[in-house]
Amino acid sequence: MAGENPFSNPRYRSSVYANGQLQIKTDEGLLTLTPFGPKMVRVALTENGELPPSYAIVAHPDTAHITVREDKNSVTLSLSSLHVSVRKNPLQIAFIRKGTTDTIAVQKTTFSRQDTTGFRFRLQPGEMIFGGGERAISMNRTGHRLHLNNEAHYGYGWGEENLNFSVPYFVSSNEYGILFDNPSIGYADLGKTNAGTMELGASGGQLVYYFMAGKTFESLHHSLVHLTGTQPMPPRWALGNLQSRFGYQTEQQARNMVDSMQQAGYPLDGIILDLYWFGQGEKNWRMGDLDWFKQNWPTPTKMIADFKKKGVHTILITEPYILQSSKNFPEADSLGILADDESGKTGIISKFYFGKAGLIDMFDPVAQDWFWEKYNKQIKIGVSGWWGDLGEPETLPSNLVFINGKANDVKNAYGLVWSKMLHDKYAANYPDVRLFHLNRAGFAGSQRYSSFPWSGDVGHSWAGLKAQVPIMLGMSMCQIPYASSDLGGFSIGKKDEELYRRWLQFGVFNPIFRPHSGTVPPEPIHYSGSTQTIVRNFIKLRYRLMPYNYTLSWHQSVTGEPLASPVFYKSAYPKKYWSNNDLYYWGDAFLVSPVLEAGEKTKDILLPRGTWFDYFTGKEYDGNGWVHYNLNDSTIPVFVKAGSFIPSVPLFYSTSQYSSRNLTVDYYHSPEVKKAEYTMYEDDGHTRDAYKKGGYELLHFTQKSNTDSMKFRFARNGGQYSGAPENREMRLVVHHVGVIHIVQVDNVQIPVNENKGPSQYSAELKDDILVIHFPWKMSDEVTIQLN
Repeated sequence: MAGENPFSNPRYRSSVYANGQLQIKTDEGLLTLTPFGPKMVRVALTENGELPPSYAIVAHPDTAHITVREDKNSVTLSLSSLHVSVRKNPLQIAFIRKGTTDTIAVQKTTFSRQDTTGFRFRLQPGEMIFGGGERAISMNRTGHRLHLNNEAHYGYGWGEENLNFSVPYFVSSNEYGILFDNPSIGYADLGKTNAGTMELGASGGQLVYYFMAGKTFESLHHSLVHLTGTQPMPPRWALGNLQSRFGYQTEQQARNMVDSMQQAGYPLDGIILDLYWFGQGEKNWRMGDLDWFKQNWPTPTKMIADFKKKGVHTILITEPYILQSSKNFPEADSLGILADDESGKTGIISKFYFGKAGLIDMFDPVAQDWFWEKYNKQIKIGVSGWWGDLGEPETLPSNLVFINGKANDVKNAYGLVWSKMLHDKYAANYPDVRLFHLNRAGFAGSQRYSSFPWSGDVGHSWAGLKAQVPIMLGMSMCQIPYASSDLGGFSIGKKDEELYRRWLQFGVFNPIFRPHSGTVPPEPIHYSGSTQTIVRNFIKLRYRLMPYNYTLSWHQSVTGEPLASPVFYKSAYPKKYWSNNDLYYWGDAFLVSPVLEAGEKTKDILLPRGTWFDYFTGKEYDGNGWVHYNLNDSTIPVFVKAGSFIPSVPLFYSTSQYSSRNLTVDYYHSPEVKKAEYTMYEDDGHTRDAYKKGGYELLHFTQKSNTDSMKFRFARNGGQYSGAPENREMRLVVHHVGVIHIVQVDNVQIPVNENKGPSQYSAELKDDILVIHFPWKMSDEVTIQLN
C-alpha cells in the first residue's frame, strides 16, 4: 500500500456487506469495517481482508442490530448507538452519534509515505487528547508528537514525552477513543505538525484501529475494557510495603534490612532483590546466569523460608539478555533461542551497558520453555514474585530478527509477550497461585497477564515526582491499572528528606507501594526521626486501608474500573481544568492532591461538586469551588466524598497477619446524600480466580436517610474460603452525624453515651462523630436505626 504521494488516500471502487463486515474495495486494498458492539467498530486497510492475531484484543465481533445503506455519495454502517459513514470520493470516514447529527470524529485520510503508513483524523478547535501510556507531560497531550516506542530514559523528570510503556490508545475530550492496534515502532502526532490533525503512523505492521464512542468517560472506558480485558486479582501481599533497592548485595545485607525495618515498626510484605542475587555488579555482572551467586548468597533457600516466617515475600529480578560471558550463553546459542541477526546467526548486541549479549526471543515457544525452567527452579525454593527489567527491550538493534518478525515491527509487543509467557506458565503449573510480575514495558492488553508496570529510572528530583501523577493516570486511562514508580526516585540527585516524605505520602495512594533507589537510601530507617514518624504513619495507613484497596483490585478484575482516575472521569468538572496534573480519584471515595513542589506551604485545589471532608482533620468543604489549603509536613491533602463508606482494619504488620474479623466502617454523612451503598470484597488473599471459584464474600453496606432519621443495613453473600470470619466485631463510625438520641441495632436499643446496653454494644457521640460497636453474625443481616 505504498504510494509516492506523501498523503495518498485510497479511492473508492465498490462495497459489499457480508459476514458481519462492510467491505469496501479501493485502489489501495480492502477497507473493512467490523462492528464490536453497539458503539465500537474496527477499521482495517489490508490487501485481502486478513489480519494477523492481535496482541491487544480479546473481544470478538458483535454484529447484532446492524444495518447498511448506500447512496451515490456514501455508504453507512449503522450500529445500535453509532453511525459509521464512509464518503466515497474522497474516501473519508465520519463517526456520528445515532439519533443526532453530532459528528464525533472524522478519519480524513489513510496515508503511505516512504517507510511509514497510518491514519489521519480531524482535530476540532480546543479538542484535548489524553492517554498514550506513560508520558511525563501534561495530561492533555494535544500539541505533542509522541513516539509509539517503548524506550528507557535514565534520570528523567517532568517534560519527558516518551518512556518505557507506550500504549497507542487515545481518549478525546469529545468522548471517543481510538486504539491504533499496531505494535511496530511508530508515532502519534497530536496536532503538533498540523493543529487540526491527529496522525497515527507506524514503520510496519497492520493498518488497523478500533473506534469507540461513549456518552460518559466511564462508559467509554468500559468499551476499552471489553476490548482488551481486565487485570486479575493480585495476591494481597502485593498491596503491602515492598522494599527494594539497587541493590542488596549479600544475603546478610538483605537479612539485616528486613530485621531493621521490622524492629523499627514498619509494616513489610516483600523484599525485592536486584541483579546482585546472581552476580557481583560491575566486577562481574553474570547477567543471564539466572542463579544464585553463592559466594554472597550462601543459603538462599533458608533465607527465603526465614523471610516467609516473618511475613516477608521474596521477589527476584530477571532480564531477557544473556551476556556472552554468562554460563548459560553457550546453551542458549546452541538451542537457537536468541534473536538472530540478518544473516540468521545469533545476534550479538555489542553496545549494551552490561556487556556483549544476546536477547532471548520471547516470541519463540522453545525460548519461553527454556526461560520458564529458570523461573521454576526459584519458585520451587519459595520465590513469590518477579521483577522483569529491560523489557522494552532497552537495547534493540534494528537488524535483529525474532521468530515472528523484524525487531522494529514487533518491539512494543515484546514486554507483553514476556508477561503472557509467565502468566500462562503459572496458570499451567501453579493454577491456584496469583502472579505478581513487575514489568517495565508492555502494550495494550498487558493487564490481562498480571503485569505491574513501574515508570522506569526516574530521577531523584521534584521534577521526577511531578511526572508521576500524569504517568499513572495516563496508564489508567489506557486500562493499564497498576502503574507505579520508584518511590523516592531512582537515579541522580542527593538525599532530600522532604522529597522522600512527599513521594512516599503520594505512594500510599498508588496501586503498588515500592520504595526503590540506586543513588540515595530507599529505606525509611536511614532518615531522620521526624521523617520516619511521618512515613511510618503513612505506611500504617495503607495497611489499615487494605480492605478498601483490595476491593479496588476486585472491581478492576471484574469491571475494569481504574484504581486511580482523572477527576473528570467521575465528576462534572470545568473543562479547562481537565488536564489537572496534581489531583485524582483513588477509587470512588478519595480525592488525592499530592504535594509536588519543594517547600510548598499552600495549595489551591478545585473540588468537584458535592460535599467533601478532609480525611485527616474532618473539616467540611463545599465543592464546585476553590479551596485554599494550608499544608503541613505530616499529611497531604486527601478528601473524602460525602456518602462514602470506607472499610478499614486494625493495624497489622504483614498481610500474613491480615484479618477483617474486627472491621471498622467509616461513613461520611451529608444531608444531601439520601442514599448510599458500598460493597467490600474479601477472599483468602492468594487463590487464583477465587471469585470465579466461589471462594469469596461480599459485604454490602447501605444508608438511607431523611431529615430526622438514618438507617444502615449490613448484609453478606458469597461462598466460603479459608480464614473467613464466622462473626465480625463491627465498628461503624458516622462522621458529621448531627443530633442523635437513640441507636437501635436490630432489636437492641443502645442509649448514646451510656454504658447500659449489652457488653457487645455501645454508642458514643463526640465532636459530631458517632461510633457504634456491634456484633455481626455473618449468616444474618444487621439493620441500624438512628433517631
